[in-house]
Amino acid sequence: MIKLLSIFVLVICVTGASARTVVNPNMLQDTFSLYALDAQMHQKYHQASQFFAELYKQTSKKEYLYQSLQMLEDANDPKSLSKSTADALNKFPDDETLKRFEIVGLLKGGSFGEASQKAFLLSEKTNKASDYLLYGESRLKLVDYEGAISALKKAYAINYSNETAERIALIQYAQLGEKTEAIKFLKEHISVHGNSKIVGKRLATLYADSGDLDNAALMYEQTYDIDHDPLVAQEAIKIYAYQQNLPKMGLLLEKSHINDQLLLDLYVKNKEYAKASTLAQTLYEREDNPLFLAQSSIFTYEGSSNRHDAAMIAKVVEGLKKANSQLNDPLYLNYLGYLLIDHDLNINEGMGYVRRALEKQPDSPFYIDSLAWGHYKLGECAEALKLIKEVESKVGDDEQEVRDHILAIEKCKPKEKNK
Repeated sequence: MIKLLSIFVLVICVTGASARTVVNPNMLQDTFSLYALDAQMHQKYHQASQFFAELYKQTSKKEYLYQSLQMLEDANDPKSLSKSTADALNKFPDDETLKRFEIVGLLKGGSFGEASQKAFLLSEKTNKASDYLLYGESRLKLVDYEGAISALKKAYAINYSNETAERIALIQYAQLGEKTEAIKFLKEHISVHGNSKIVGKRLATLYADSGDLDNAALMYEQTYDIDHDPLVAQEAIKIYAYQQNLPKMGLLLEKSHINDQLLLDLYVKNKEYAKASTLAQTLYEREDNPLFLAQSSIFTYEGSSNRHDAAMIAKVVEGLKKANSQLNDPLYLNYLGYLLIDHDLNINEGMGYVRRALEKQPDSPFYIDSLAWGHYKLGECAEALKLIKEVESKVGDDEQEVRDHILAIEKCKPKEKNK
């Protein structure tokens, strides 16, 4: 009460009123309302309850009384809630809203039997879904799953709530072991009332738990289409990955774009280089990561139907040079170097990139092969032969490109210097 009087004094001071000023009741109510809402917003529920209680005393409006009790419920203070509700019921013994608060207080306080009795009487009187839900909750607390299902189904028959449908199915499946019935119930609910996030996710988890992964993934996909929750799509993708169903996983990744890196890997695995190049470029523009620029450039080249297209090669070289100015990754250094060598664009510059790659991985047979090819292109046959034999000793001649290089280098003819 001291706090309330302090606020009253504050209002007078702020408005510049004298001790004899008559305070506008509406202004005072507005002030208390603001303080109550502020306390509620900052989760100071007991304080908010006091403000709403004071507003009720000033106005006799029951909505303030109900809000005061709601704050005590939100504060998870069943003792205060039950006491305040009992005081209110002494004044309004037939008030149904107060009786609901009474039942909630009993449930939170652990008096499940008494809560059940009162909830049963109230639900039978009102025939309201909310009251059947309270009764169902009390039966659950008493571990009476059949009784809980019966009450919940009465509530469901009134408004066909998605939340109630999900609760019924979960109890059937987990507590009563009625797995087939639970799945059937949710399927029928969806067929009549449409899918929803809460029902769709629950049905999908029941499918998955029962081992029906195909229907689980399908249900997750259909539920994702409702509000595009990435976590829902992720569940379907996990199933497709487990099943190694790459086509369906790819389609969902394309639709949802919840994991573009995984989609990129999938494109590469399937050798869909045109798609991979486009996606890598998008990732580069979005994340400003030169790695994606390098990948996009390589995929452009790998997916080209004409690898001698000068314009295409120039674009790839430009992209790789820009990426390598920041990356210094041996894989991309060697790729650029070999490209410059193989297409006779700038053999010495290309060998420079290859040598930088070899500084990082000096024993790589693939990088040594690139260097050997550079020496071959320059007519430096002895060095080319020495290096390609080193490659052959490391990897053999199973690789077609290695075999081609060995055959070509063995026929190498030295070139005159500066020619």
